[in-house]
Amino acid sequence: MRRLPIAPFVVLAASVVFVACGGGGGGGTSGGAPTPPTPTPTSTPATYSLSGTVSQIPNDAYGPATIMGTTYQSADAGSTTGLANATVVVGPVPIIGATPPATLPAGDVIVTTSATGAFTAMLAVAPAAPTSAEPFVLPTNNITGFAPPAAGYYVEVFAHGADGLSAGVPIPLHRFVAAGSTIALRVTSPSSAEAGALATVNSDRASNAGAAPLTFDESAEEVARLHASDEAARNYYCHYDVRNAGPSSRYLTVGGTGLTGEQLDAPTGTTAVEGFANAEAAFLAEKAESPPGGHYAGLVDSAHTWAGLASIAISGGFQVDYELITPNAQDSVVGSSGYPVTSGCPTGTLDNNS
Repeated sequence: MRRLPIAPFVVLAASVVFVACGGGGGGGTSGGAPTPPTPTPTSTPATYSLSGTVSQIPNDAYGPATIMGTTYQSADAGSTTGLANATVVVGPVPIIGATPPATLPAGDVIVTTSATGAFTAMLAVAPAAPTSAEPFVLPTNNITGFAPPAAGYYVEVFAHGADGLSAGVPIPLHRFVAAGSTIALRVTSPSSAEAGALATVNSDRASNAGAAPLTFDESAEEVARLHASDEAARNYYCHYDVRNAGPSSRYLTVGGTGLTGEQLDAPTGTTAVEGFANAEAAFLAEKAESPPGGHYAGLVDSAHTWAGLASIAISGGFQVDYELITPNAQDSVVGSSGYPVTSGCPTGTLDNNS
């Protein structure tokens, strides 16, 4: 970020006191003028600015995101509209929730986007490295060479009336951005099928394990759509893509922070709603296994906070992708081992825990 110049010293006016002449006959002065006090310099505290724009993209859109030299984006990703009157929180402390907090953490500031989606935040705190409260969890095999920004700010975007659950309203965005440049942020919104699927997930989490509800996160939703769409277009079914990049690599590349737990299914169905419902039933069925299967364990894991859910049509059914996100490294299910290679993976796929 550009540091503003320090304001010039403010010189205080010095008062000089003259002593009156002595009385009668002498006519001389008594003593001389006192030494003026030394001015005390003052300066304006340093401020730092972060500017950017927030645009809304359609409710089935994702990208652009470049992963290992290939750029992924939906056909309608270029259809953007400035998101006006959105709340943007910028600062050194991340906001995990789906709505702005009643009281901002120390150092964070809040601004509102203009009619064109533009904003500028002025901060008294210098950009710094990401905190442990919302870390970048790099995969064991960081094949994309992803490196978090060395210094920057957490940025969250909350559209007016958005709750992170409902269809048709922009999804909350949580990100860590590098200092020193203008940023362009894009947010989508859940379809009715996606919002319905999240409601089902939250109901199943509560009834089976007493786990708290998940909310949509922009990066999680975009990466779910990206991978499910890529599987559908290239006719494969695998946690790894055709370049052997795994879930963690994709999530970080689209802008996410924290740790993702990806769950895939290729259910039958004639609508996206049926695709979601059949995938959810398959995940829940693993509860009866001893011990419960990994999909069920991930579904009800209380460490998860955010979600991205996608159901993309293929011949005879759907590619369903759940991205279940923990905004810190304290996850009881994900991260202990790599994602398995299945029969549906591209030829040459390796279990590389990326």
